[in-house]
Amino acid sequence: MSRYDVEQVKQRNPIEEVISRHGIVLLRHGSRMSGLCPFHKDTHPSLVVYPQTRSFFCFACGASGDVIDFVRRLDGLGFRAAIERLNDAPLPAQDVQRDGDYLVKVAAAVPRRELSLDDCMILTAASAVYHNLLWQTPEALSYLLSRGIGEVAIRRCRLGYSDGHALRRYLQRHRLSLRRAREMGLLWKDGGERMARRIVVPELRGDQCIWMTGRVMNDHTEPKYRGLSLPKPLLGYERVRGRQRVYLTEGTLDYVTAVGWNLSVCALQGNKVRPERLSFLERARRVFLVFDNDERGREATAFLLNLLGARAVSVGLPPGIKDLNLLGQSPDGRETFFRLVREAEAREEVEHALPAP
Repeated sequence: MSRYDVEQVKQRNPIEEVISRHGIVLLRHGSRMSGLCPFHKDTHPSLVVYPQTRSFFCFACGASGDVIDFVRRLDGLGFRAAIERLNDAPLPAQDVQRDGDYLVKVAAAVPRRELSLDDCMILTAASAVYHNLLWQTPEALSYLLSRGIGEVAIRRCRLGYSDGHALRRYLQRHRLSLRRAREMGLLWKDGGERMARRIVVPELRGDQCIWMTGRVMNDHTEPKYRGLSLPKPLLGYERVRGRQRVYLTEGTLDYVTAVGWNLSVCALQGNKVRPERLSFLERARRVFLVFDNDERGREATAFLLNLLGARAVSVGLPPGIKDLNLLGQSPDGRETFFRLVREAEAREEVEHALPAP
């Protein structure tokens, strides 16, 4: 790749925007910006970003470079992969300058930063094994159908099912580390699968899996959800990143339902979130809040309406409908939801058009 082309990549990807999209809150101080450095355990903002020179420097750990260096180091990528990530498209092989991939393990908010290439290989393999098993398990497919989740959502979310033994055999056959699989929470100490007899919902970054949760089907004696021994991410980050109309919901199956409806949706996997973790919504002009129809859901909605301001719109569910997935189980659920969205947005526009008293 020519120097001219590299400069074009830098110009098209302002470094402060790329850093913010990775969940790092930047505060402006004149011509520069500062935030917590993701390359070490930073408790005092020591990362300084210089938009004019398109560079960054950490006064604590010494990390420095341009936007390509930042993506390479933070996401554990080589030169080619970092350029592809920034371009969102593959480059011609003959135009790429190759050098070795390397990974940096750091304590940070985005789980990908803590994963090595081998970790991603194990998680992605698990996701593929579970996805293939789902199509071979009528009980699991029937359960999803009863929850209003069909083939479209299954394929888009790459949903899976664990039979309790296929993953371990696959990892052994392909010489992938069972020890690391146990450390990440895929396997118990005795070798059993943590997601056994559960619907598996992975969190994807491109074609790679970085996290997953397992949803119990009909056993009410087990915890409803079981995740990995890794920091829990926002589910659906890449579906909403950079979008101007975003849907923010609470639960995992609410998220899957919305993906089946082709919405740009992200799930908190709960009703609480730290404000700094929502920095990826900076470009969104409309954020539709679709939380559970209960006291905690209403509290979370009120908090986010105050946090996000005029661009946030609360979409109330019909009486007796607890969450979006339950609405999706009714024959006219999709049509009802989009009607509720139109009505909520219209109310918001009227309220903001009214003159102040």
